[in-house]
Amino acid sequence: MNMQRHSPDMKVVLAGFGILCLLAGLHPAIAEQIGLYSQTVPETPRSATMPFTLDHNRMIVEVEFVCPDGTIRKARAWVDTGSQYLTLSEPLARDLGFDVSGLQSGKVSVELAAPAPAMRLNGLPLNGDGVRTKVQSGAYALSGVPAEANLPASILQHDYIIFDYPARLLTIARPGILRPKGVGISCRVNAETGLFMIEAIIGGDTVQVGVDNGSAGTWISNVLSEKIMSRHPNWPYAIGAAGSANFFGFPFESGGILMHIPDIEIGGLRVRDVGLLGLHQSMFDWYSTKSAGPVSGFIGANVLKNFRLEIDFPNRMTYWEQGAATEPGDLDIVGLTLRPEPNGTISIASVVSKNDTPVVDGILPGDRLIRVDKVEVASATMGEVVDALRGIPGSTRTLTIERDGKRFAVEATVCRLP
Repeated sequence: MNMQRHSPDMKVVLAGFGILCLLAGLHPAIAEQIGLYSQTVPETPRSATMPFTLDHNRMIVEVEFVCPDGTIRKARAWVDTGSQYLTLSEPLARDLGFDVSGLQSGKVSVELAAPAPAMRLNGLPLNGDGVRTKVQSGAYALSGVPAEANLPASILQHDYIIFDYPARLLTIARPGILRPKGVGISCRVNAETGLFMIEAIIGGDTVQVGVDNGSAGTWISNVLSEKIMSRHPNWPYAIGAAGSANFFGFPFESGGILMHIPDIEIGGLRVRDVGLLGLHQSMFDWYSTKSAGPVSGFIGANVLKNFRLEIDFPNRMTYWEQGAATEPGDLDIVGLTLRPEPNGTISIASVVSKNDTPVVDGILPGDRLIRVDKVEVASATMGEVVDALRGIPGSTRTLTIERDGKRFAVEATVCRLP
């Protein structure tokens, strides 16, 4: 091309175009910014953070499920490091196109043969490969938990997880992109279930325990609880689960040993004044089969909510950063073991007893709890009901009880358990 045949303005244009081409060749990002590329492919996120709420200490977060037609169905999910199964409520499973006809025979839950649905947290794809999926009858993944699904350990174990309880934030990140913070403690992980375990000091004994944020409270083997009681015969105890120790009102909860211990130590960090429930060793023999090895109990959310906890599943490490101490009073409560029912009601599983005497008069196992003062149980979550039963020791709560179709009021006193 003979440049002398063109005007000076044309020379400037051609020179400028040459510079743009040179820049585009050296750095595609520059070409994108100046508009030489008309379309870019968005990158898949490598981490995601979402706020969560707590109900009865249970972490609830919004998860995106991908329907067969590609649309998104959002649902509240209960984050549960104590479970290997992905559990869906019946309505959610139907919306995701699963065959739930097995529930028509009256079954409470059925396991699906189909693969787990595609899931995302704030746009970040979650790995559900090989995860076993169950469908639960009713509106919730489990009675008493205000969520349509859970987010089990089997899904979480592929990534780097942060449970920031003080900030109420859940982060899931791909391995290797975040720098750890906190006291490092190695963990063992069951590669099939995702459940993990650590070492802790409970009642003076160094023991192996699961880390179960799906449990409102901390449970230990009766072998360990009896050791603690033998060393400290003057420490008070009660029989029956209440407050955070009350999980779902399972029959065995009514016979559990409810106690306070001065602290639990994890990696040199101490949580003070911890309530826990001692249960028969057979419970933890079963739990150990899904954990990474034998455990003497599990640390529940009543302890975990004191921490910002990072779990580096691929590298088998956890990192603990202690936050402000949570408010005391977990076991300053009306001593009832509650059982949430599939129809949304709450029944009395048992009344807590001390020295063989029930701490609440006039209530029997099987009674239905209708109201706590002005809190209507039918429109409340289990966490809201448990909170309504708490208070200053010596204060009273008016309970509306239904028995054999008749309703009556019981004045119940809040006591410091055990």
